[in-house]
Amino acid sequence: MPKAYPLLPCEVAEPWLLRLAPWQRRVIAWTCITFVSSLFFLIPLSYLCIPLLAYCGAPALAAALAAVLISLSFVPVTEWVAARRFCQVLYDIFPVRHNVSPQRAAEFVHRWKVKDERFILGMHPHGVVPIQAFLWAAYCDQYMRTDEHGTVYGFGGMASVIFRFPVLRTIMGWLSGVAATYKSLKSGMTGAVFARPPVGHNLYMLPGGLAEIFTAKPGTHTAVWKPRRGLCRLALETGARLIPMYVFGGNDFFHQAATGDSTIARLSRKFGASVTFFWGWCFLPVPLVPPHGVSIVIGDPLPSRRAAGEKPTDAEIDALHKAYADELKAAFDAHKAAAGYPDATLKII
Repeated sequence: MPKAYPLLPCEVAEPWLLRLAPWQRRVIAWTCITFVSSLFFLIPLSYLCIPLLAYCGAPALAAALAAVLISLSFVPVTEWVAARRFCQVLYDIFPVRHNVSPQRAAEFVHRWKVKDERFILGMHPHGVVPIQAFLWAAYCDQYMRTDEHGTVYGFGGMASVIFRFPVLRTIMGWLSGVAATYKSLKSGMTGAVFARPPVGHNLYMLPGGLAEIFTAKPGTHTAVWKPRRGLCRLALETGARLIPMYVFGGNDFFHQAATGDSTIARLSRKFGASVTFFWGWCFLPVPLVPPHGVSIVIGDPLPSRRAAGEKPTDAEIDALHKAYADELKAAFDAHKAAAGYPDATLKII
């Protein structure tokens, strides 16, 4: 039987947040997460307004809007540690649990800082809007740390199209997001990233990407992994340990109109940007609260090797690819009852 770890609650610990009343934190949390979700509508609509304004006889206004959007699209991406700690405010509206005890967290940190191991953490599912990525930022910075060695919080690989979106690119940059190109991910794992010392950093990803967005429906559990071999290659080339994660409740924040292998889904994958209509509370971009809360389940690190520039073989990639799927399913099955989904089945495609 796979090993099941107890699910422990996440609690707000940031001092300045604790000085606020619970109702104040809830107002801030709902305002911020609704604003972020709304950006996936507001930014495309803003770009569409440019030709519309020009057509309606307001070329000066159209030019001004274009200038603002283009300027915001080139704001430097800068990490801001306070932003991920601010995300603890989301605990007040989304009950969050996790399966990493202080002892297990200390082991992760010791492996990274003392034994010079690195991790690639793959999070499933992606969800329509990856609210779990914001929860992960708060959780990892807070709980995957020790007083002696700090946190294993590293950097995140995001869809490149995000960095063409004004405002959204800034927010993701605050949370240490970089464009998910193979070159930038490998560089971040082996050297300096943002303003940190060049010790090599851990990478977190949503490997399912755009394809996993279109499998997201409340109550479903699907991970897109079978076509994903690049992450295994990266792990072998850098000597990093792959760790699969599953977020129960990650698909329950929103409903959407386009799922499966629809024409919209195929076009989105082709152009590297998701195009779908989604809604939460009262058909607004206000996320729903998952019925059983959110449970972040982290599997055990998979063995890897130091490649020292040596290219991994196809057989090694295949073996690690299968081991990842097996560990993801084992972690899912071991924790699904405690997470509130005793009859759920994880579909890996």
